[in-house]
Amino acid sequence: MKTVRRSGVADDVEKILVPHHTGRPRELSAEVFFTGAVLVALDGRTLTLDNVHKALTKWIAPSVQNALGTRVKSQSGKQSKPITIRQVRYLLSAIEKRLEFSVAYAPDLTDVEREIRSGALQAIIDKLIGASHPQQMPKKISIAWDSSGVESFGKPRWAATATSEAVDADLDDVAAAMAEVREVIEKGKSKKVRAKSGKKEVRQVTSFDRDAHLGYRTKTHDNKSTKLFGYDLFAGVGVLPVGADPDEMPKLLLSMTLRPAAGDTSNPTLGALDRLVEAGYEIDELLVDRGFSYKRPEDWATELHQRGISQVQDIHPLDQGVKDYKGIRVFAGMLFCVATPDELFDNPPPPHFKIGPLRRRATTEERLSYEYNTKALDEFLARNAKLHQHAFVFNQNTPTKADPAQTQWICPGKAGKLKCELCPLSEHYPADRPVVENPGPLATAPKACRQATITVPGPVLAKLRQRDPWRSPTWINSYARRSAIEGIFGNLRSQSTQNIKRGFCRVVGLVKTSLMLAFEAVAANNRLLRKWAKRVGLTSDPLCVPFPVDHGFEELDENGQICPAGPFDFDDPPDDLAA
Repeated sequence: MKTVRRSGVADDVEKILVPHHTGRPRELSAEVFFTGAVLVALDGRTLTLDNVHKALTKWIAPSVQNALGTRVKSQSGKQSKPITIRQVRYLLSAIEKRLEFSVAYAPDLTDVEREIRSGALQAIIDKLIGASHPQQMPKKISIAWDSSGVESFGKPRWAATATSEAVDADLDDVAAAMAEVREVIEKGKSKKVRAKSGKKEVRQVTSFDRDAHLGYRTKTHDNKSTKLFGYDLFAGVGVLPVGADPDEMPKLLLSMTLRPAAGDTSNPTLGALDRLVEAGYEIDELLVDRGFSYKRPEDWATELHQRGISQVQDIHPLDQGVKDYKGIRVFAGMLFCVATPDELFDNPPPPHFKIGPLRRRATTEERLSYEYNTKALDEFLARNAKLHQHAFVFNQNTPTKADPAQTQWICPGKAGKLKCELCPLSEHYPADRPVVENPGPLATAPKACRQATITVPGPVLAKLRQRDPWRSPTWINSYARRSAIEGIFGNLRSQSTQNIKRGFCRVVGLVKTSLMLAFEAVAANNRLLRKWAKRVGLTSDPLCVPFPVDHGFEELDENGQICPAGPFDFDDPPDDLAA
């Protein structure tokens, strides 16, 4: 209850449910309902409304139930009975009704109304998660960001085939539909054609969960498939700079957003970053996987640049080729000398970028594997170092109103990295400097060879540019911090913790599923925070204070009756009376 009460979301929800303070007051408050849901998630049980009802009416003492209002006194006032599960279901449905914004469930809303409701739901989630952080949480951080598929409780049902004119594109099997379209374009015919009408046929999908969509997910041992019917969960974890003490800050989920699968990934991420900045965080770096490098610069990289956020990213295979810009070679968001040997760009990655120490009693197979991986990594880094000897050196940002991402660079010869015939000053460099072979005549050389610096438009490099060269030792150490978000997803999915899988909450719809995932995220944060606090010996934050010993007693008055509880403060019974 400390987290829920600290967040203040109960007051927000009550205002949404009863904006004019009219009608008969409910026996179950939003604060108590949210507390019961978090309690179920903390206990590692399936987050069903039945379990929430049990948590509020059976797991806690009757006096606490009276204090929370989950026991209703009879008309005579001599006895009380717990609330029914119908009241729990009603409250969640009422919240959904007030916050529902999807076209599938609320088709008559205007765009403004949808935006207001969507913002209200996201504000509730943000406040809940924010309240699960320690009060001394650092505000200047980097964020490891990723998305993960969440299966809907509702299964897809394939309807009869229909013509392409009658199919809602959002409910199609996206991959199959695109494959069929490509086949039509390339071959001029389709295998699925009606003999009479000549219209392409595709399958329609419906479900009890009308917000869920078909999408893609990474195939793992648990899901065993790349197909997903449900939602995409976008989430971020705060991480410290490279080399910082890992116990300086707990690795907690900072923000989360749920969207139907196979949707846009840029806008949910940018929106989350903006909300974190509004909450007081200073974000300098964003660690993302290769899926984000494939985004168009104007939709992603440029937006991050305007926010002053640098990327630490892997690069999608389709973006790893060498390109040309006015005679200069462009690779992985960097500029390279035109005379760079082609073989240096072809550098297959090693099996592992990070290799832990070999254990003392390692087997022969483990030793051989360790030696092979270490050798492969050393050879890769050596070839990568040779490549970056030919890389241009960043000089300064030269933003303009028309091009805020414009930059200025110096060729490797003038920067002192290479000896080159086209750069007379390089003759005085130390003898260990590599020599550019066959640079060509100065008359036909790129501008960078004939002038001190070269100005490069933002779109040339903005998409893949990073502070540290891609796959360099500094990049490897920095990118390794992205494992923090994988750890959070692992905690959410592990059977021994939150166990999020299909049926973890047994509700459908974007609003209900988002709230249930928020309760699970708060529970995971609380558990990780208390574990971190115990390890570092920090108990000053109210969320980190050890729980009082449960003596299993109720406090009685002088007549032997259960005392009516006062304000709920987790001291039932007080330790001095229970001793």
